[in-house]
Amino acid sequence: MSHKVFIHLESNRGYSRDLLRGIYDYNNQISHWDIIFEPVYFLKNNQATNRISLIQSIKPDACILENSEDVALVADLGIPIIQVTSVNHVEGIPYVKGNYLSDAKLAIQYFTRKGFKSLAFLGIENLEWSLQRRTFFREMAISSNAQFSSFLLKGNEEDVLSYNFEHLVRWIKSLPKPTGVLCCNDDFGQILINACSMAQVKVPHEIAVLGIDNDELICNITYPNLSSIARNHQSTAFNICSTLSDMLQGKVPNQQIISTEALEVIERTSTDTVAITDKEVNKSIQFISANIHKAIEVQDVVQVSNSSVKVLNQKFQKAIGHSIFQEIQVRKLSRFKQLLSTNKSIKEIAFELGFNDHSHISRWFSQSEGITPLEWRKKMGG
Repeated sequence: MSHKVFIHLESNRGYSRDLLRGIYDYNNQISHWDIIFEPVYFLKNNQATNRISLIQSIKPDACILENSEDVALVADLGIPIIQVTSVNHVEGIPYVKGNYLSDAKLAIQYFTRKGFKSLAFLGIENLEWSLQRRTFFREMAISSNAQFSSFLLKGNEEDVLSYNFEHLVRWIKSLPKPTGVLCCNDDFGQILINACSMAQVKVPHEIAVLGIDNDELICNITYPNLSSIARNHQSTAFNICSTLSDMLQGKVPNQQIISTEALEVIERTSTDTVAITDKEVNKSIQFISANIHKAIEVQDVVQVSNSSVKVLNQKFQKAIGHSIFQEIQVRKLSRFKQLLSTNKSIKEIAFELGFNDHSHISRWFSQSEGITPLEWRKKMGG
């Protein structure tokens, strides 16, 4: 007999949509539950009361819930529950929580590679996930000898702009230029880019903006397009379903906290810059970026500079911590990952990056990442 599972996820958010896709895939391949989704918001009056009465009417065997306000009431029904947020989590119920240290590490590595000496964080006060991301990012920025600043919006997520926008604009103007800013999620990345426009501060050349969650809708409708840290939402969804499946069989869940991890920076226009004072290195990186679709080699880069291979490599090591060859590889790898998020075949991607043999690019990618391009695409939910 198939189990009946009730799901409440805010499908207007990229994080929740990613989880829904992952749950759908898991259910198609493995669990084959009868899934019931909560009705859209405009069919409800009092949301919490409506949800409880709905669950009582449906009598599901288990629930996957995002809303944190009424989880304790649902728990009284005595059925397995997974909470997909760490906000107000209920003791004894497995829940999803971000590994915020992994976000900070990836952001620091990314901004350091681009030569940023001034870093900042934009978040919101009174929310644990925002405050923890700020704490880890601040600690790592200071340990890397970067100048650090932060701005925490006051109020709740619904009214932050009405209280904070003028203060935010003043903060942006006060930052050293250039500064790389990590935002607590993509919504705040969009807010920051809009505020930079009001402040007449140029993105990405004066302020480079990096979000978290890679909500493709928000990232791509924002101008300049928002770069963001993609997280392992697809595998998180599988862990949610696997844990719930165990609970439905009467097993004790093997993990109380289901962790989400940072995977990659998906680079778009909002960080497409470098903060490097060495003109030779800057010019060389611009050349690499402009010709990443070609089969460029170290000698091609050296020819646009006034230095020898040895001297230019030394300048690269001093400015960004690695060689000319490594910079070419890093940028090709980054572009490859961007193209993997599209529907293009590996052969088409290889052609766009100047590789004549698509099997060679697959081997190159596998050696760099430890998985094949198709495995990476699947991991990212493609």
